[in-house]
Amino acid sequence: MPSFVQRIQLLGLTLIIILSMAGCGKTSQAVASSTQGVFIDANTVAFLQREFNETVTCTQLSQGSFNDLSIIVMPPSFPCPYYATGCSGEFDEPNLVKIGMFSSWKHEMVHYLLYVNTGDPDTYHKSPLFQTCGAIVAG
Repeated sequence: MPSFVQRIQLLGLTLIIILSMAGCGKTSQAVASSTQGVFIDANTVAFLQREFNETVTCTQLSQGSFNDLSIIVMPPSFPCPYYATGCSGEFDEPNLVKIGMFSSWKHEMVHYLLYVNTGDPDTYHKSPLFQTCGAIVAG
Protein backbone atom coordinates (compact mmCIF):
# COMPACT_ATOMS: atom_id res chain seq x y z
CA MET A 1 0.00 0.00 0.00
CA PRO A 2 1.35 3.47 -0.92
CA SER A 3 2.34 5.75 1.90
CA PHE A 4 0.48 8.96 2.69
CA VAL A 5 3.15 11.04 0.87
CA GLN A 6 2.99 8.79 -2.21
CA ARG A 7 -0.80 9.08 -2.28
CA ILE A 8 -0.58 12.91 -2.10
CA GLN A 9 2.00 12.89 -4.93
CA LEU A 10 -0.21 10.58 -7.02
CA LEU A 11 -3.25 12.76 -6.33
CA GLY A 12 -1.30 15.89 -7.32
CA LEU A 13 -0.07 14.25 -10.53
CA THR A 14 -3.60 13.09 -11.36
CA LEU A 15 -4.96 16.60 -10.76
CA ILE A 16 -2.28 18.13 -13.04
CA ILE A 17 -3.13 15.65 -15.80
CA ILE A 18 -6.87 16.32 -15.50
CA LEU A 19 -6.42 20.10 -15.53
CA SER A 20 -4.06 19.96 -18.52
CA MET A 21 -6.66 17.97 -20.47
CA ALA A 22 -9.52 20.33 -19.62
CA GLY A 23 -9.08 22.28 -22.87
CA CYS A 24 -8.86 19.23 -25.12
CA GLY A 25 -11.55 18.96 -27.74
CA LYS A 26 -13.09 22.38 -27.14
CA THR A 27 -13.78 24.70 -30.04
CA SER A 28 -11.68 27.82 -29.90
CA GLN A 29 -12.86 31.28 -30.90
CA ALA A 30 -9.45 32.01 -32.44
CA VAL A 31 -8.49 30.94 -35.94
CA ALA A 32 -7.14 27.42 -35.77
CA SER A 33 -3.62 26.87 -37.02
CA SER A 34 -4.91 24.32 -39.51
CA THR A 35 -7.20 26.90 -41.16
CA GLN A 36 -6.00 27.57 -44.67
CA GLY A 37 -6.27 30.77 -46.67
CA VAL A 38 -5.16 34.35 -46.71
CA PHE A 39 -6.75 36.74 -44.29
CA ILE A 40 -6.80 40.42 -45.15
CA ASP A 41 -7.68 42.97 -42.53
CA ALA A 42 -8.68 46.63 -42.74
CA ASN A 43 -5.02 47.72 -42.49
CA THR A 44 -4.18 45.85 -45.70
CA VAL A 45 -7.08 47.43 -47.56
CA ALA A 46 -6.11 50.87 -46.23
CA PHE A 47 -2.51 50.29 -47.40
CA LEU A 48 -3.66 49.27 -50.90
CA GLN A 49 -5.98 52.26 -51.16
CA ARG A 50 -3.30 54.69 -49.93
CA GLU A 51 -0.78 53.29 -52.45
CA PHE A 52 -3.43 53.49 -55.19
CA ASN A 53 -4.10 57.16 -54.37
CA GLU A 54 -0.36 57.92 -54.37
CA THR A 55 -0.03 56.28 -57.79
CA VAL A 56 -2.96 58.30 -59.17
CA THR A 57 -1.32 61.50 -57.88
CA CYS A 58 2.09 60.55 -59.28
CA THR A 59 0.83 59.50 -62.72
CA GLN A 60 -1.72 62.32 -62.96
CA LEU A 61 -4.06 59.78 -64.57
CA SER A 62 -7.40 60.65 -62.99
CA GLN A 63 -9.74 58.05 -64.47
CA GLY A 64 -10.04 54.81 -62.52
CA SER A 65 -11.20 53.98 -59.04
CA PHE A 66 -9.87 51.77 -56.27
CA ASN A 67 -13.42 50.54 -55.68
CA ASP A 68 -13.66 49.31 -59.28
CA LEU A 69 -10.74 46.90 -58.87
CA SER A 70 -11.02 43.17 -58.28
CA ILE A 71 -7.98 42.07 -56.29
CA ILE A 72 -6.80 38.48 -55.90
CA VAL A 73 -3.99 37.73 -53.46
CA MET A 74 -1.70 35.08 -54.96
CA PRO A 75 1.42 33.22 -53.80
CA PRO A 76 4.55 35.42 -53.93
CA SER A 77 5.42 34.04 -57.38
CA PHE A 78 2.68 32.58 -59.55
CA PRO A 79 2.43 31.34 -63.15
CA CYS A 80 1.73 34.02 -65.72
CA PRO A 81 2.10 34.39 -69.50
CA TYR A 82 4.81 37.08 -69.29
CA TYR A 83 7.72 35.45 -67.46
CA ALA A 84 8.83 31.81 -67.40
CA THR A 85 9.83 32.17 -63.74
CA GLY A 86 6.41 33.55 -62.77
CA CYS A 87 5.01 36.91 -61.73
CA SER A 88 4.65 38.72 -58.43
CA GLY A 89 1.80 40.81 -59.84
CA GLU A 90 -0.41 40.88 -62.92
CA PHE A 91 -3.03 43.21 -64.35
CA ASP A 92 -5.77 41.70 -66.52
CA GLU A 93 -8.18 43.96 -68.37
CA PRO A 94 -10.45 45.53 -67.48
CA ASN A 95 -9.99 45.62 -63.68
CA LEU A 96 -8.44 42.41 -62.30
CA VAL A 97 -5.23 42.64 -60.31
CA LYS A 98 -3.42 39.54 -59.09
CA ILE A 99 -0.92 40.41 -56.41
CA GLY A 100 1.69 38.03 -55.02
CA MET A 101 4.00 40.58 -53.44
CA PHE A 102 2.62 43.86 -52.19
CA SER A 103 5.79 45.58 -53.39
CA SER A 104 4.48 45.12 -56.96
CA TRP A 105 1.14 46.82 -56.20
CA LYS A 106 2.06 50.27 -57.55
CA HIS A 107 3.48 48.68 -60.69
CA GLU A 108 0.15 46.96 -61.36
CA MET A 109 -1.69 50.19 -60.60
CA VAL A 110 0.32 51.93 -63.34
CA HIS A 111 -0.88 49.23 -65.78
CA TYR A 112 -4.48 49.69 -64.59
CA LEU A 113 -4.41 53.48 -64.73
CA LEU A 114 -2.81 53.48 -68.18
CA TYR A 115 -5.47 51.07 -69.41
CA VAL A 116 -8.39 53.06 -67.96
CA ASN A 117 -7.04 56.40 -69.18
CA THR A 118 -5.54 55.45 -72.56
CA GLY A 119 -6.92 52.02 -73.46
CA ASP A 120 -3.37 50.57 -73.40
CA PRO A 121 -1.99 48.95 -70.23
CA ASP A 122 1.54 49.14 -71.71
CA THR A 123 2.39 45.47 -71.33
CA TYR A 124 5.96 46.13 -72.51
CA HIS A 125 6.64 48.88 -69.93
CA LYS A 126 7.55 51.67 -72.35
CA SER A 127 5.91 54.39 -70.27
CA PRO A 128 8.26 56.43 -68.05
CA LEU A 129 5.54 56.22 -65.35
CA PHE A 130 6.82 52.78 -64.38
CA GLN A 131 10.09 54.43 -63.30
CA THR A 132 8.90 57.83 -62.04
CA CYS A 133 6.07 56.54 -59.87
CA GLY A 134 8.08 53.98 -57.94
CA ALA A 135 6.82 51.06 -59.96
CA ILE A 136 10.03 49.63 -61.35
CA VAL A 137 9.80 46.35 -63.24
CA ALA A 138 11.60 43.55 -61.41
CA GLY A 139 11.90 41.03 -64.18
